[in-house]
Amino acid sequence: MQPIILLAIVGIAGGAMGVGFLGNVITLDVQSLGVGEATLGTSITQADIDFVIARASNSVEMHNVISECEITPGQDIPAMSHIFCKLTDKNGNVIAEGETWNDTHLDSGVVFSVVINPSDFPNNKVQNVHDVVLVVQGP
Repeated sequence: MQPIILLAIVGIAGGAMGVGFLGNVITLDVQSLGVGEATLGTSITQADIDFVIARASNSVEMHNVISECEITPGQDIPAMSHIFCKLTDKNGNVIAEGETWNDTHLDSGVVFSVVINPSDFPNNKVQNVHDVVLVVQGP
């Protein structure tokens, strides 16, 4: 059984991200999911999320996109966890996402990155991002 933990739904002001810095304090909305008679535990309850903003272009325009989520977990994440960083618009639709498998144990307080390939997500413009969802799927 692989527990799936929804870690964070974060409200982001597009204007704050447009300048390349997000200095807001983010409160996590942590949910434990139940399966059958067992309740799955939450592997982490807090994390800091920073964003790497890059420039991207298409045939019409250049725009700012989020190319990485830099995550600093508040608790250790066990080896072989599957971690997703999803960016959603104001309607809750996923406009970009990245994922990574951690081969080794991730210590609390150590930064790791989840890369988002801007070419895979044409709507990944900073001004379109409304929420960030961080999902940790345990081993």
